Order: sequence, then structure tokens, then C-alpha cells
Amino acid sequence: MSNSWRIFMWFLSYFILHLALYTLIRLEFLVWNWSSFKSMTPEQLVSAFINGIRFDLSALAPTLGLSLLGAVLLCGQRKWARAWLGLFAMLNAAFFAINTMDVELYNFTAKRFTWSAFLLSADAHVTNVILPYLPLALASFVLVLLFLVGSYFFIRRFQLTAHAGKKARLSFLIIAVSVLASRGGLQHKPLTYVDAKIFDNTYGNNLVLNSTFTILKSATKKSLERLNVSNQEEMLAQLNVRSEVDFKVEATAVPLNIVIIILESFSEEYSELRDPEVMPYFNNLRKKSVDFKKGFANGRRSIEGVAAILSGIPALMEEPFIDSEFSANQVIGLGNLLGSRGYKTSFFHAANKGSMHFDSFTRSVGVEKYYARDDYPNSLDDDGTWGIYDEPFLKWTCEKLTADGTPFLTSIFTLSSHQPYNLPPEHQSFKDDRLEILKSVKYSDYSLEQFMKCAEQQPWFKNTLFVLTADHTGPELKPNTEFTKRYEIPIILYGPSLPWLKKLNPDQYAQHIDVLPTLLDILNIEQKNVNYLSRSLLRSGPKIIPLYSDGTYELVGDVKNREEQLKAVQQYFSQGLYDNRLYYPTKK
Repeated sequence: MSNSWRIFMWFLSYFILHLALYTLIRLEFLVWNWSSFKSMTPEQLVSAFINGIRFDLSALAPTLGLSLLGAVLLCGQRKWARAWLGLFAMLNAAFFAINTMDVELYNFTAKRFTWSAFLLSADAHVTNVILPYLPLALASFVLVLLFLVGSYFFIRRFQLTAHAGKKARLSFLIIAVSVLASRGGLQHKPLTYVDAKIFDNTYGNNLVLNSTFTILKSATKKSLERLNVSNQEEMLAQLNVRSEVDFKVEATAVPLNIVIIILESFSEEYSELRDPEVMPYFNNLRKKSVDFKKGFANGRRSIEGVAAILSGIPALMEEPFIDSEFSANQVIGLGNLLGSRGYKTSFFHAANKGSMHFDSFTRSVGVEKYYARDDYPNSLDDDGTWGIYDEPFLKWTCEKLTADGTPFLTSIFTLSSHQPYNLPPEHQSFKDDRLEILKSVKYSDYSLEQFMKCAEQQPWFKNTLFVLTADHTGPELKPNTEFTKRYEIPIILYGPSLPWLKKLNPDQYAQHIDVLPTLLDILNIEQKNVNYLSRSLLRSGPKIIPLYSDGTYELVGDVKNREEQLKAVQQYFSQGLYDNRLYYPTKK
């Protein structure tokens, strides 16, 4: 065998090792999430694997390409060449590990891993990913280990001696192939996320992708493009124009308390399940409340839901606002607005302080006290993964609110209906074979009932308005769920001693960012600055709700001219963030 042939076979074999790992991890993604893929035909699954090769090659272009290029340039220095190859082998092993994590993580982020998703790594213990899914973790470990062993085998056998001319030719060839692979071919525009959308099945499209590609793509992509397609007056006319209040809530002698309960992953579709119900208490509470059936979340992640509810900021870009370059912008927050009027403000979340940057964000919007896992007095109630189980933490929250005094604005974010869906030993009877999350939804619903029973015994209950919603939807019950269905969540207002609630129209469209202006109208607090993407639920008129995920925008509501209205939304949001004025002064 000639020396040139041996070199060619070494390069080819090392390349096949990397490509084979991406294929095996794609197979792992398919097998682990089979319930979401079984509606796809065999031809579609084969097509996903074949089309996925383009994205694998694009991911390998910078990582493997640089590895081979450096090895060629260092070929006269064998030790340094092997060290260079070893460095990039470790880098690719890290990327493969992230891809294996995404096999399950995708179910909660609804998208492949991106640069901004690295903030999730500090939100829980390593046991979050490993212990609840031990078979997956072991399979993933074996795959990455096989890659490292294979890489060691190849690197040990790397032998290349070449004169300057041969080095130049090999380097040119590697660069040319890498550039071609990186762009995904000779087409006019380089490969991007949208090229993976070849099926109606969202899981199928993400089977085509790999997480290395989405990380590298997002790291070099601007989080938000600034648009300017019309003047201010034309833009605002396409949005949710502010109208007069339908009725005025008469001020009471004692200020009204506000309790916002954010229920982890309480999808609207879960509430519709029967035989048995998974949210029986919540469904019963809805009957006594103003129930906005056309309710939508403004994001797909908890970090986005909190920003939308407390500060009226929708998630209309790839990166969460809390972790974006715009996070230092001046924002309007319920904590600031009510705190300046004598309200005690607080946020309760049973996870670690710093989880999802909630503590920093709530502080920035004027929330005075943040209660977390660290503050809870009994570590025996810890679920061993995310934080304190819902039932004991909510009971403690109820007692804490009474001790802290009135009037108050508080936000309570539940935790137990989150992967890995741990239940306390005494509540293992909460089971449901339809979807794993449903057992913990049942438990969280039960915990909510215990909280409300406690609240009913408190002196502040009769003078309190409860706002109950979900942070975002959970895993879908059925494959091929429509885009807008992935945002449908309950939004209800409950106050048994507040007769004026009956005047509200429950048939209107509602969204998370409507909570802030609605509460201001209820409390008769003048809105000096208005977000035209939202509108108080005490004000009538046509409304559009913008939704965004993974490069796709959609509108729901009173859509008359989708293209023009969507452009207005994108212009308003992008200019609002870049110019630091998401809220416009109210026109008198």
C-alpha cells in the first residue's frame, strides 16, 4: 500500500468515526422519543437520517476541519500534531455529550441546544439529567467513550511527513471541503435552521438537526435583527391600540392584595383530560373564576414566562430577555409599580437561589423579597433534584405571606411538575400512564388545593385577587401538535369577594403580557407608559398575540393582515429593545 493511500485511508476513517457518532446519537434520539415519532412513515425517518448528514457535515466542518488542518501543518512535529488532534477530539467529545443530553432536554426546551441554553446548566444538580434517566445516561456515556477510544486509536497511528508543496495542497483541500460542508453545499445561501424543516412533525425536523450545528449557528448569529419598515404611527396602528376601560374598579379602603400563581407546565390540553382528570381542583376553581379560554403563553421556557408576567416582555427572539444583551434595559415591573405604593413584594420559588436568574430579574423589576430552597426550614421536604416539593413549600408560603403583612404582591412559582417528576413517598399513588408528567401535574394540582385551603383561613384572603396561569406548556400529548397549540395555557382571575370580576369578558384573547396592564387598571394605577403588544383585559377591542419559536413567528387573535401586522410586531419589538423603549408614553 502506497504512503498516499495510507494517508487517504487514515483521513477517511477518522472522518467516518465522527460521522458515525452523529448517526448513532440521532438513532438514540429516535429510540428514546419513539412515542413522538411513531406517526412518521419509515420513508420519512430514513429521509431524516439522510438529510441529517448535511447538518452533521456542517457541524464537523469547523471542529474536525480545524483538527485535520492543524495536524497537516504540524506534520513535521509528530508530538505537537498528536496533541492538536487530541485537543479537538476532546472538543468533539464535549459536543457529542451535549447532543446526547438533548435527547431528553429537547422535551422541555422544545428546541435543540443553542448558545443561550448554556444558562440552564446551573439550574439543577447533575443528578437532574443522570439519575432519572439512567439507561439514557449510560447509553450516552458508552457512545462518547467509544468515540474517545476510537480517537485515541487513530491519533496514535497518525503519521504524516510531507514537503511544503504537499502540505499546501492538503491544506487547500481541507479548507475547500470544510467551507463546502459548512455551508451545506453549493446553494446560494448557507445552511440554516429552516433547512431542517422538511416535515410537519416538529420532532422529525429536530431529528434532522444536531445540537452542535445549532450551538455554532446561534453563537455567530445576532439575537435580534432591527427592523424599520414603516413610520411609528403606521406601526402602532397595526398593534393592540389602547382603548378606554370597559368599567372602573372602585378603590377600596384597604388596598387589594395580589397573588400570582405560576403553575409549572400546566398546559391547557392537560386540563381537558378526563377519565381521569389530572387537574380536578384547578378545573373546579376555573368554574368560580373569570376563565380566559383563549389564553396564551408568550414563550416556551420558564425564564420567558416570568419576564412576560412580571414585566410584560414577550419572548420574540432566540435568546431569553433575562439572559440577553438587552437585559440591562430599563423595564417596567409590577414590583416597582406596587412597591412604590406601599405594597410588600415577594417571589416564591422552591429551587436554588439563582435558578434561571430569577432572583436577579425579580430584583430588577422591584421585587423586594425572594424566597427559595435555601430559605425553607426543613430539608427533609427536598425532592433531591430541583428543590422543595410543592405541597410543603406552598403551605410554608401561605404562612409566610400572613407573617409578612399586607398589602402584598407576591408571585408563587410551583416546581414539582418539572422533569424528573419526583413525587413524595406518601403521594406515589398519583400515577398516569398517558404521559409521565401527568402524575406530577396531579400532585401539583393537589398541592394547589392545599394552598388555597390554607389561604381561605387567612385574614387577607377576602381582600385578595388571585391570578393563576402556567409558565408555558408541557410536553404535548399528541405528535404533530399545531404551532399555536404549543402556547395554549390557562389564565384565570379568582376572587370570591370581588363581585366586579363578573364584568370582565372571558371570551377575549389573553396572554401573559396582559397581566401587568390588567392589574394596573384593577388597582387604578395610571399607565404612563404602554406596551402596544399587550392590553389590559379591562379594555375591549381587536387583539393580536405574537408567538415565536426557533425562527418562526406566528400571530393569533384578530388577524386581518398577517404580513403587515407581523412586520409591525417585529419592528416594534426590535426597536423597543435596541432603543430601550419597549413602553411608549401614553397619548393623552
